[in-house]
Amino acid sequence: MCRPVHLITTPLFLPATLTRTLAQRRCRTRPPRTVFATGAILAWASYHAVFAIGSRAAAVPDDPLFAQQWYLTNTGQVINGTAGTVGADINAQAAWAIHAGSSSVTVAIVSSGIDAHAEYAGRVLVGRATTGDPFNTLDDCGVGTRAAGLIAALADNGVGMAGLAGEVRLLPVRVLDGCAGTAQNAADGIRWAVDHDADVIAVLVRFYGSPAVLAEAIDYAAANDVLVVGPAGHDASNEVAYPAAVEPCIAVTATDHQDLLAGYSNYGPEVDLSAPGASILATEVGGGYATADQAWWAPAALVGGAAALVRSYAPQLSAVEARRILLDSADDRGPAGPDPQWGAGRLNVARALQTTPLPPLRIEPVEAWPEEIAAGVPIPVAVRVAAGAQQVAGAWLTVIDSANNTVMQPLAPVGESVYRGFLPATPCDTAIACYFSADGHLGATIRHPANAPMETFTAYALNTSAVFDDDFEVDLGWDVVIDPTGELPGAWTRVAPVATFAAGNIPLQPGYDFSPQAGTKCFVTGQYLGGAVWTSDVDGGPMELLSPVFTIPTADAEVSYARWFHSSGDGNADFLTVSISGDGGNTWAVVETVAHEPTWVQRRFRLSQVPQFSGDSIRVRFSTADVDDDSLTEAAIDEFHVRAILCASATGDYNGNGLVDLGDFGQLARCLSGPAMPPGGAGCAVFDFDGDNNLDLHDTAALFQRFGQPTP
Repeated sequence: MCRPVHLITTPLFLPATLTRTLAQRRCRTRPPRTVFATGAILAWASYHAVFAIGSRAAAVPDDPLFAQQWYLTNTGQVINGTAGTVGADINAQAAWAIHAGSSSVTVAIVSSGIDAHAEYAGRVLVGRATTGDPFNTLDDCGVGTRAAGLIAALADNGVGMAGLAGEVRLLPVRVLDGCAGTAQNAADGIRWAVDHDADVIAVLVRFYGSPAVLAEAIDYAAANDVLVVGPAGHDASNEVAYPAAVEPCIAVTATDHQDLLAGYSNYGPEVDLSAPGASILATEVGGGYATADQAWWAPAALVGGAAALVRSYAPQLSAVEARRILLDSADDRGPAGPDPQWGAGRLNVARALQTTPLPPLRIEPVEAWPEEIAAGVPIPVAVRVAAGAQQVAGAWLTVIDSANNTVMQPLAPVGESVYRGFLPATPCDTAIACYFSADGHLGATIRHPANAPMETFTAYALNTSAVFDDDFEVDLGWDVVIDPTGELPGAWTRVAPVATFAAGNIPLQPGYDFSPQAGTKCFVTGQYLGGAVWTSDVDGGPMELLSPVFTIPTADAEVSYARWFHSSGDGNADFLTVSISGDGGNTWAVVETVAHEPTWVQRRFRLSQVPQFSGDSIRVRFSTADVDDDSLTEAAIDEFHVRAILCASATGDYNGNGLVDLGDFGQLARCLSGPAMPPGGAGCAVFDFDGDNNLDLHDTAALFQRFGQPTP
């Protein structure tokens, strides 16, 4: 995500807030290397001590299929009846003795999507598709899922196979429908991955004929310090496929277990490296494993995993520097020096790490930084601080609150190079920012993010509870009101939408809903059933879609939904109008009026931000019309959610003397021993610091933190 460079001091849920638009591009404000995240200490337990950071003897991982992975360690395994060549591998075990990777690096796989698999569970980020349903990144071709296992299958976990880059995060970018796609789809996917903080991009597609859009996308990645890798192709020809043929994308040919160029591999003067790509064991769609003989995607995936290791081992390196290290450390094969078959040689991951300059220290994530935290209670955060050229002398957390007050606190070591601290209890509906730093024994100091305090990690403190959630996959009681004249075309219908287009191939109705992956249904005005597109769009109107009535138990709530609206015609005044009622539908306040915007856009607003709104019997209305029957008008709504905002005014001062003292602690004990909140009467609510309508240890800890302090 694009990390803000200044502390957020205004609410996150403004009426103009738009997220998940198809055209959205995230900014990249970082210097050559600033890609870190951190979070709660709970995820630390998943770290595997066998591959902890540091130099130690290479260990054989206990993954039961590791012996079949000749490309990681070639001991002469017999493949298809032929013994391999010992050492004809990428030297993975020796590399892991130096560094096993971390989740500080994100590898985007621009290909067919990624299916879920136990080997990399919990490390697949929310991705995007540039063809078909943009929110569906599941794999129906298999290439992306296989590459994901080569890069990120968890090693030494006693299950399945070993991936090269340990705990790296994966960003799926589906640019293929089935196994087919266009150069434009791939170029759009590369740009999307760059804009969403990929550090390494493995582009596992092949095109010929010098597509300019791919060259522009590779230039865009290079300008934003992202390293791109691509396969040379699998047509056994001397023409290197695009985008691999574009400098500075690393073009990779395929080798086999006997250290020969694979018979199917393309080659040519643009080749940079070679890596194993024949008889490759990999993860499969559906959760299993299989061996692919002509694994044309594997060489680029392995080089992408190696790049992830290098960039996590030395976060200070630029993409250009990491690329040079990978090429300079390769095992030369064929004629001396670079050649069209091998490039600089066969990938050697251990030598790459051995020749990589160490930073003084290295800060690595334990868990992704949360965008939202519980209010009113201390929040544990942790990082892993690894020795590099210097030993760790201390680690620190610097916190900046919404008033720009700065407090620096030491982090406590808790084992395996992990250091833990706490964000202080943050008032509900406010933001907090922080950054981490560490000191080396020779005086070096590093920060995380690298250019802190100009760039910080931020989180918003908010407590909420779900009131109403609807992805429209089942009927939850919405009412449809049609044009008073009785015309049916354009009536709201809950269906899986069918894509329709106006003149000039302009999207009129979406061909997919807004729900991720498995979701298919949404409300649309007039499902297309064939024939001319104007036979099913809105005519006349208004056509209204009314939510059920629900009660908000708190003073404020957030409403969110995704919407799509198309309206054509010169000078027409047709809109999608969103309104809200606080009295069950008798009076209405307008939330927004949407003109032509034929793309899914997610919208959020708070009740408190809508003028002329009052009441707690909430109903939301979506209304559209083609007033003069002079345009093509279509709308769609999906993913409607309401959550109550629980921002309690807890102070801890039960006895009202302006101070948190022993008397208040005595009353807290009585409140805790009573019935459900609020025990002993409404007065106990002064101890509900996290606003969850329940008194527990979180509230007790918050009260301890306030002991002896005056209350506001």
